[in-house]
Amino acid sequence: MIQEQQQGITEEEKELILIEELSQKLEGLYKDMEQIRRENLLFESYIMRNSKDLQREEEAEDKKQKTKKKDKPVDKKTMQLTNEEKYEIAQFESDTLKKNIEEGRIRSDQILETLRAILEETDKAITEIRKDAFDFQREILFAGENTRTGKIEAERIEKYFKEKLAQKDAQIEKYKQKKANIEQQITKTSNQIQKKEEMGDDLKFIDFHQLQIENKKYVKQIDEKNKKLLGLKIATGKISSILIEERNQLQNEIDQCNKLIQEIDDKNKKIAKTQEQIKKVKRQISSLTEKKKKFAIQLEQVNNATNEDIPKAMTYVLQKRKEEELVYKIRNTNRKIEIAELAYQKACKALGLNPEKL
Repeated sequence: MIQEQQQGITEEEKELILIEELSQKLEGLYKDMEQIRRENLLFESYIMRNSKDLQREEEAEDKKQKTKKKDKPVDKKTMQLTNEEKYEIAQFESDTLKKNIEEGRIRSDQILETLRAILEETDKAITEIRKDAFDFQREILFAGENTRTGKIEAERIEKYFKEKLAQKDAQIEKYKQKKANIEQQITKTSNQIQKKEEMGDDLKFIDFHQLQIENKKYVKQIDEKNKKLLGLKIATGKISSILIEERNQLQNEIDQCNKLIQEIDDKNKKIAKTQEQIKKVKRQISSLTEKKKKFAIQLEQVNNATNEDIPKAMTYVLQKRKEEELVYKIRNTNRKIEIAELAYQKACKALGLNPEKL
């Protein structure tokens, strides 16, 4: 039993050892395959880059092989690449990749500079547009409104745009002159460089190093100036927004003031109309008072009349009817006087006047 167990253990160990060896071989094969795959990728890129030259070489080899004998065996070793050829291909691909990376970096730097210039130009354009909008609001919307009609004057708008066009023309002339100066500087610098190249007066290392130091110094100063300019632009934008808000608030106050003035005018018109009504009511009250006095005198005369003054039956009936009509009119007149007095008191109360003082 013990011998059988020992034999089983040794067989398992052998199997484990065999499996480990196979796994190591498999891992080595995977590494070789990965290396071959990378070499193939490298060779494929090399072939893609130099396809025309290789095609010419293959055509030349085909012509040579046609001149040789047909039965001559081909040496397989000539179909394989030597280590030196592999090294040359790898070195060529490495140099090509470095060159492509450098070209990509230069292109990206150029694109970045272009984008920075576009961004700076956009900031300037935004600032100019804000300034033009502010000037338009100040000179046209606020100052160009006619106080009588409440509309904007066309002459002021025409004058404003003529001045703006004149400013733009002057700015274009300025830019043209600046462009001509820059072109002259470029031509002068190109001529100097060409002369130096012809004379062989190359820059020395110390001069080049000094120019690099000066260039870094100027770049730093430019960055500081750009930061200050950006801060000033931000402050100007904030001030412009605050000024626009204050202008809007002032316009709202002006509108409210105009509204109050209109309301005051309406109130004055109402007061004048109410005063006219009060005067009319007073005149009616005075006339009704006089009529009331007359009716009272007539009534007193009727009551004080003697028997001799008593008329006949028919005359009495007519006078009695007339008396009733007069009494009815007196009641209506008194009612009208009371209504007019109440209306007069309400009107005085609405206007804040004291009817006793009037």
